[in-house]
Amino acid sequence: MHPEGPGPMDELDRELETLQHKAMSDGSDEDLLTDVGFMFDDCLEKVTCEFTYGTSSSGAPRVSVMLSYVQDNPGFVQSGHYVWPAAPALCEYMVSNFESLPRGNVLELGAGCGLAGLVFAQLDPASRIIFTDHDPGVLKTIEHNVTMQTHRAQATCHTQSLRWGPEGANEIEAIERVQSGQRATDLIVGTDVIYAREIVSLLFWTIDQLLASSGLFLMCSSFCYDDETEAEIDVMCTQYKLSRRIISCALPTGTRIQVFTRQ
Repeated sequence: MHPEGPGPMDELDRELETLQHKAMSDGSDEDLLTDVGFMFDDCLEKVTCEFTYGTSSSGAPRVSVMLSYVQDNPGFVQSGHYVWPAAPALCEYMVSNFESLPRGNVLELGAGCGLAGLVFAQLDPASRIIFTDHDPGVLKTIEHNVTMQTHRAQATCHTQSLRWGPEGANEIEAIERVQSGQRATDLIVGTDVIYAREIVSLLFWTIDQLLASSGLFLMCSSFCYDDETEAEIDVMCTQYKLSRRIISCALPTGTRIQVFTRQ
């Protein structure tokens, strides 16, 4: 009886060790994350499931999204292929409150598998949806998920790599060209996009660059922030003249949805 050969995760561990050594030696942290994203996309098995929202009895529009994603949490290095709890919760909110949401240019930040953007694409086929993420493996998954929605009419969808903060200025220009104007995003959505205090300033710099004067940033989180992170969000709202409102909160066991608008 021959011993089993190395599996995909064994190979992944070896590649991670090599890449981590490379990043420590030359400081290429972003290259490390990009390479790891491709590896997880290649090595982790995905499932395809249907996510449905709205019922005829509730009066809300019915949405049905086919989604390919990693069913188990792949870990901190590559979380974009996993459907975090905030995404389905935000989808429920958008379906139930669709009539009150802006339409037109819609952008999903840190889109992951693209669930929230795909739901809105069915809610308003006349809108334009831009899915953004810094991980090319995630963008590849979103493009695949877009092609699986042939059973429903949906909006025109685009994918765009996007780094938050000033380093993403060129990518923001590319988004503006698609949207035919600066600060033309009517609705920005994000689910579990704040995972550390250090990224708050980068996130809100990006929002300020993209959000239309009458636009809305809708953010859902499935975990509590520490006091420093909450304070940093308030500082950014003051700096960029944004109003912050919590519209639902069931933390720590559920989710919290916040809305940000320009003052």
